[in-house]
Amino acid sequence: MMNMQTTEAAPYLASSLDHVLNRMCEVFGEDSVQLRTGDHFRIVDEDYRIVAFPGTIEELSEMLKLAASERWRVIPAGAGTWLDMGNRPMEFHLVLSTERMKRVLEYEPADLTATLQAGCTLTAFNQLASGNGQFIPLDPFGDANSTIGGIVSSASSGPLRCAYGTPRDWLIGIRVVDAAGEISSAGGKVVKNVAGYDLCKLYTGSFGTLAVIAETSFKLRALPPDERTLLFYGDEPDGLSTLVARIIDSELQPSSCEMLSPSDLKLPIEPSQYALVLRFLNETEAVEWQITSALQMADGLQATVMSAEDAKSFWRLYHESETAERWIYSLRLSGLPSGLNQLISDLTRLLPKAHWRAHATNGVLRVHAEAGWLDELKGLERCRKVADLRKLLESRGGQLVILRAKDEVKTQLDVWGDVGSTASLMAALKGKFDPQRQLNPGRFVVGI
Repeated sequence: MMNMQTTEAAPYLASSLDHVLNRMCEVFGEDSVQLRTGDHFRIVDEDYRIVAFPGTIEELSEMLKLAASERWRVIPAGAGTWLDMGNRPMEFHLVLSTERMKRVLEYEPADLTATLQAGCTLTAFNQLASGNGQFIPLDPFGDANSTIGGIVSSASSGPLRCAYGTPRDWLIGIRVVDAAGEISSAGGKVVKNVAGYDLCKLYTGSFGTLAVIAETSFKLRALPPDERTLLFYGDEPDGLSTLVARIIDSELQPSSCEMLSPSDLKLPIEPSQYALVLRFLNETEAVEWQITSALQMADGLQATVMSAEDAKSFWRLYHESETAERWIYSLRLSGLPSGLNQLISDLTRLLPKAHWRAHATNGVLRVHAEAGWLDELKGLERCRKVADLRKLLESRGGQLVILRAKDEVKTQLDVWGDVGSTASLMAALKGKFDPQRQLNPGRFVVGI
């Protein structure tokens, strides 16, 4: 049996940790269950967690049936890179990871479709599909370990959302296992769901609160034949925001349009300058026309076309640095794209000293800060600063979501904020799909 003597377990797990571990090993074998410590599969500040690794949808089903019979709380996971996201979870007994479910079940290049197990990584599949000049046009933040199931469950997207949208736009079929261990399917060849819900969209972004995603089917796109990255920069953000507004009103169709506060990312600009990075994926002629047009709109802004090597390095670092461990605080702000200037101004005034990055054409801005951020303020004052910004955004129809934060913040503020009239509907769906509240209890909006 595994060594349990390293340090004392979290108090609310002390009475059940041994039992859960022993039962899982007894039924599924020690190779399928591990006791994890440290940062991997980090869940807020918990030091210990039992992680089970099913290899098939059938084994996943049996594990959830056992958990249901034992009334264990379960946290679904992929590679475990975003388990600290959301409200602090209620009591949990087991993390259920689909990391070993990584097979490509079907891939039909002629049909531009693929069916993947939830633990397959997006990077691995896109490398495979690139041999046929195809890809799933998603680029969520993080490293190459991001799994398909985790991406769908969290509705993760990256800079390419500017042109290609989010996982909801590409998911066409799904197989899930509910809290009772029952397997069900939606989408794909299923024309209608008897329950009356669009279940593909319902499970996408549900953060494992309704069921555990086991398999997904996607439609694919042809890889664009050419790619260029254009960089604009300046000492103030206003000119860059004005350029973004012109791009939105023009015929230009950048695949990515990211605006950055001064940062330590490797760019050919001064460390104190703001940047706007445009990425164009298209036929060569269309790419060249768009670059020429964007430069003509720039109205004197400094600009450079990045080399292919520099652009590849930048986009890789940009994705990986978004979820870097140095960021103890991560917030996501949203509003109208036309209000980007005002959003940046409000942020600078209320929460200074933080790095920010924006999906500029979508009105989504991410804020990152290290451990010492707002250290000059006492604990409750830090929360009040975040709450003041949230209140201001909500008064304009926007939203502030706390992706990462110290426990003192997560215990004082609901990380999701006010979801308005949809709160009762979401609570009702949780009651229908997981009436015993066994899956990710308390993590998502309105405590579901």
